[in-house]
Amino acid sequence: MGEREKAFSNRDRDVFLISLNRGIDRGALISRYSRAAALDIREVYDKEFAENPDRGSEFYRRVFSEYGDESIAELITAQLGIQNVSNVVTKTMEEQRIGLSFIEKSSRYVRYDRKGTDGYLYLKPERIGISGMPASEYTDLCDSLFSMYAHSYDPLKKMIIDMYPAERCVFTSRSSGISSGLESMDPDERKLALKAYDSAVRARTLDDLRFLLPASTLTNLGVSGNARSYTHLVAKLRASSLREARLLGQNIFDELKSEFAEIIGSVDSIIQRETATYVKENQDFAWQEDSPEDSRVRLIGINPEDEELRRMGTAFSISNGLHKHVDVRKTKSIIWKAAEDRKSRRDKPGREFEIPTYQFLVSTNYGAFRDLQRHRMMTIIRSTLDPVSGYDIPELIAKNEGLLSEFRSLMKRAAEVWKLVKGSSGNEVAQYCIPYAYRYPVLVSLNMRELVYFTELRSTPQAHYDLRHVSGDMYREVTKVHPNIAVIAKFVDTAEYPLGRIFSEFKKEKRLA
Repeated sequence: MGEREKAFSNRDRDVFLISLNRGIDRGALISRYSRAAALDIREVYDKEFAENPDRGSEFYRRVFSEYGDESIAELITAQLGIQNVSNVVTKTMEEQRIGLSFIEKSSRYVRYDRKGTDGYLYLKPERIGISGMPASEYTDLCDSLFSMYAHSYDPLKKMIIDMYPAERCVFTSRSSGISSGLESMDPDERKLALKAYDSAVRARTLDDLRFLLPASTLTNLGVSGNARSYTHLVAKLRASSLREARLLGQNIFDELKSEFAEIIGSVDSIIQRETATYVKENQDFAWQEDSPEDSRVRLIGINPEDEELRRMGTAFSISNGLHKHVDVRKTKSIIWKAAEDRKSRRDKPGREFEIPTYQFLVSTNYGAFRDLQRHRMMTIIRSTLDPVSGYDIPELIAKNEGLLSEFRSLMKRAAEVWKLVKGSSGNEVAQYCIPYAYRYPVLVSLNMRELVYFTELRSTPQAHYDLRHVSGDMYREVTKVHPNIAVIAKFVDTAEYPLGRIFSEFKKEKRLA
């Protein structure tokens, strides 16, 4: 098979894969759709690209120098592996919601008590830029947090087994309509159930232990996205006040130069043009908690329900081609019918539900925020991480007097080290000291369609209990003020599941068997 034939998955059909080796060549060829008179882009390849291996690079150099058209940079994609980066910087990276997809090592399913060549897996002070006594205090704090994580695993796991023995567990959720315990199973099914039980116990143990991890905890992530978005990511990292972020930005830049040097080279001009946007993160903010300590979620921004219904009525009339105004009463009936038609949470509400919007003040812990931030249809406004708002105590540790005393002592010490590091290196650097347990108030803005997706997904039994509480609270707050709209969120599950993963683990084992 010749090079021309390898360039495409087929030569005779209207749908085909473009299989050129270099992303910049694939992007350049696809971009020719907007200007080429040829009826088949494969003819353009034969004429312009086949005999010119530099055609893609030449195309992008010319377009950027003559037109400055960044949109064609979205046609080039790359997959990047990034390892040994702190949770402080990954959260900065994951704020870029458009054009990049992230998959990160989980703190719910992976144990973090394993040591690397230089000890526990947290960013060492020399990589952060901390020295002297603050560096020593920071190192000792992180070692102590990881040490408690390691020696608490077995006691917490035993507590779960004692509290929720396998013989008393149900292995199918209420939604299945079947109650299934070990006593009703044959030997083969019982074996699968016990395997699922072990996995659920392990996951539940790690759910509590993650509160101990500091924000400096090292993680790995994969990134997939387009060249334009990578360029803005590199610009943001290189403009950061954090040494780790700047170095990472340079490393990403160096790796991507071989893929699309013509595009990534525009980073410096982006930094100059958007300096105000990137430098904003360096300012100091102090959050003053003025809500009750147990208030996780407050709905602080909303329009009257009738107003939202009128706006939705206009949308329904347009989308259904009615060419007339749909009144509030009719809009309510349309929403109720749409709710009835949903058979599972995978049946998504229509675009009309993007019209009602809600603003929440969410004060959950940093561990839960990391999950919250993954919902990129939300607008999340956040500040630097600090200990001002206090911390959450994991449910199991709260039941063990010895572990609770050690936990409280470490949280107090973290606040003291944060203050010490802040004094020597500033707010941004001091974030590395803060454990996941500390509360992190953020402003969240989203529409009803995303609210349905978030609350139904994050209230499933297998979700972390912190996110289950947040999603349940958000659902209840909106139901109070918009009952005729919130009815569309019919699959929010507010029941309690101490071993929530047991249902999905049992399903998985049965499928594998």
